[in-house]
Amino acid sequence: MKLFDEVVPPHKQHAIYKLICEEKYEAERAVLSDWAKGFIDRDGKFPYEFQSTFEPCLWELYLHACLKELGASIDFTFCSPDFVANAGEDLCIEATIAAPAFGGAPPHGHGIDEIPENFNEFNSQATLRICNSFTSKSKKYKDDYSKFDHVKGKPFVIAIAAFDRPFSHMAASRPILSALYGLYHDEELTRQCGAENIVNYNVEAVIKNENTDIPLGFFLDDSYSHVSAVIYSSLATWGKVRALADNQDAESIYYTFHPNEHGIKSIVRVTPKNEYVENLVDGLYILHNPFADRPLSRTTLDHSRLTQFFVREDGELEIIAPDDFLLLRFLTSIRVRP
Repeated sequence: MKLFDEVVPPHKQHAIYKLICEEKYEAERAVLSDWAKGFIDRDGKFPYEFQSTFEPCLWELYLHACLKELGASIDFTFCSPDFVANAGEDLCIEATIAAPAFGGAPPHGHGIDEIPENFNEFNSQATLRICNSFTSKSKKYKDDYSKFDHVKGKPFVIAIAAFDRPFSHMAASRPILSALYGLYHDEELTRQCGAENIVNYNVEAVIKNENTDIPLGFFLDDSYSHVSAVIYSSLATWGKVRALADNQDAESIYYTFHPNEHGIKSIVRVTPKNEYVENLVDGLYILHNPFADRPLSRTTLDHSRLTQFFVREDGELEIIAPDDFLLLRFLTSIRVRP
């Protein structure tokens, strides 16, 4: 599949696609072409959608690359769900993104001075967009996919990437934990009260507007027992592509945030491109549904660089993750102007 043979007129091309096509991003184009190896365009529209909408296709290509990394086999004879695969057990994965609300600003093309100031509001809005994506695909499964013979009896996984607003990657895991487990980590309150540990509490709903609340905690009862797990990332972005590209001449600096077992402040690393190393699955989460009719095995999509969430019998979250799990990544590039 040729991603970069132009099929969309320039005025309709996505801004990031246009950027990728610049001569200096040859190494980044090679990453995306590698992700696409073996990917079958079943409806003949993928290159057009890649060039015009970009983020949903980027997420599908990334998931395809991750499944290959995990040694999974994918059956592309079926048009839907997006991935009918075997990774030690049969499973089905449907990909979606948390997209901006109608009329909302896109996740790209914004300066550092536009970083949000109220992170509780930022996280609430991000949670709403994730909830919308999750429930839409849940409904699609119940209405359509559940009737397919190639889906019946297999774990069903919804894969969600965050592209819902400027700096959407900064929400990290907070909105997905709220949506699925009703658990919110309140960093604003932590900072205000000077707590020694991150303040967290249970939340039952998020406010959509003055008349509507959206219930949270999809994985706290059997309401969504047909969903086995959620795959989630806020970092499967253009930054991921640049991080993996063999472009040692790139004048860029990577700021990465990692867990700190000795305090509440993340460990921050500052690394130039020619020294920076990032794994394909760094920043990826798998969140399991304890009420699933068809639970996803712990080992099916296991990898040393990703994080998995489980709910123990006592109701507490069990987290399996590398000590230096990638929580957040910022990338700063130096542009030399004539």
